[in-house]
Amino acid sequence: MPDRYRCRVEDAVVRPEKHEALEGLVRKLFERRHHGLIGGREKDWLTVELVQSLRAESQVYQEELSTKTDGPLPFALGYFQIRGDELTLVSDEVPANVSPETFVRFLSEFVQPGARFWFADGENEQKWQVRGVGEVDCVTGAPSRQTAEGESSGASS
Repeated sequence: MPDRYRCRVEDAVVRPEKHEALEGLVRKLFERRHHGLIGGREKDWLTVELVQSLRAESQVYQEELSTKTDGPLPFALGYFQIRGDELTLVSDEVPANVSPETFVRFLSEFVQPGARFWFADGENEQKWQVRGVGEVDCVTGAPSRQTAEGESSGASS
C-alpha cells in the first residue's frame, strides 16, 4: 500500500442527520493526523479513544470495520472539511493507511448516495461511488466486494 493517494471528490452531499457527527469526526481526525509519531502507551490509549469515537458515531464502522479496541483509523477524513452541505477536500492527497474501499464504505453513512471519490496511486486510479449506507461500487479498477459477487470481471469506465 502506498503512503498517500491522490484524491478528489464530487457530489459528496452530507446527510443532514449526520452533519454534526461528521463535523466532529473531521475535527478529531484532523487533530490526530500525527498519530503515527506518537509512541508507547500513549499511542495505544489514543488508538482506543479514536476507535471508540468512530464506533459511537458510525454503525458501519462499528458493525463492519472495527472491534471494540482496534480498527482502521481513517485519517484521510482529517483532510476534508464540510462547506455548507458538502464534504470537500482541503488537499490533493490523503494518507493511505486505509484502503479506498474501506474509507468510502465508512463515509457512505455520512454522505448521500451518488457521492464519488477517486483515489490514484501512480498510474492506477479507482473511482468509488456511494450507493447507500455501507454500499459502494468500484466504477473503475478492481471490483469491490459488492460488485465482485455479481460480476465475473472488474467494472470499466
